[in-house]
Amino acid sequence: MTNPLHEQMLTVAPGRALHVTTRQDEAPVTLFFVHGGGGNKNQWRKQFAHFLPQHVNIVAWDAFGHGKSQRSKREQDFSADAFLRDFSFIFEKFRTEKTIIIAHSFGCRITLAWLLQVWTRQHVLPVDGLVLLGPAPHENKRRGLFGNWMDHLPLPVMEILRPQLGRRFEALAWHPGTDPALLAFERNATRHNSLFMMRSLLRQGPVFPAAALKALPAVPVTFIAGAHDGIVPHSTVEKLADSLPGAEVHTLDECAHQIMLEKPDEVNMLTDAMLARVNAGQA
Repeated sequence: MTNPLHEQMLTVAPGRALHVTTRQDEAPVTLFFVHGGGGNKNQWRKQFAHFLPQHVNIVAWDAFGHGKSQRSKREQDFSADAFLRDFSFIFEKFRTEKTIIIAHSFGCRITLAWLLQVWTRQHVLPVDGLVLLGPAPHENKRRGLFGNWMDHLPLPVMEILRPQLGRRFEALAWHPGTDPALLAFERNATRHNSLFMMRSLLRQGPVFPAAALKALPAVPVTFIAGAHDGIVPHSTVEKLADSLPGAEVHTLDECAHQIMLEKPDEVNMLTDAMLARVNAGQA
């Protein structure tokens, strides 16, 4: 009988709690799923369903201010250091003999910044494989998602214009052929996201040059990009891949930025391939 997913609220620091989903199967390999800014761990549901029958452990969490995790109206709670500490706490609590991190968008940015931090401080690389979907730009701080005048509107005005801003984001983040029912489901799931949280997150996200990743030891890395991604330029993916020895890039047609939801079968197949490599001990 397959062990089910278990949900819990986990205190990671005084006054800071995250909602965590796990499946502990006493397996040697743990898959860590890291969602993007404004997302939630339920966006990995197609991956959970795929890997539950397999002998692997599963860990995912709602980032602070997201999903079912604790919320805040203090800008300092969304600093890069705070999110890196969260990441480290979760990883150390649930890590096993081998680990694979599967991350999306801003989750990729946090993952790579954390790996650089760990390598700089400890000269160890605590992962055995990475699957990175639509990695968010990382070399500069961003004021917002759109890269134009909309990002500079006062928050009260943004709240009034939220429906219009939401439609603009959807046009950039989703392929035009996306199932309307999926769009409606995700729209409803993120309707409580705070624009204050999103702005704070983007303003304070970790910044690092792609070239810094060249210092990391070789580890299997698979990048997955959407051919029609309006959020992340393909040049960002290519620059990151060029900085990580042996990284592979897979570009999916008829796919934009919400890759694990738009193309779950392809994401599962590529993650299966990474799991096979890690189980075989291939670098």
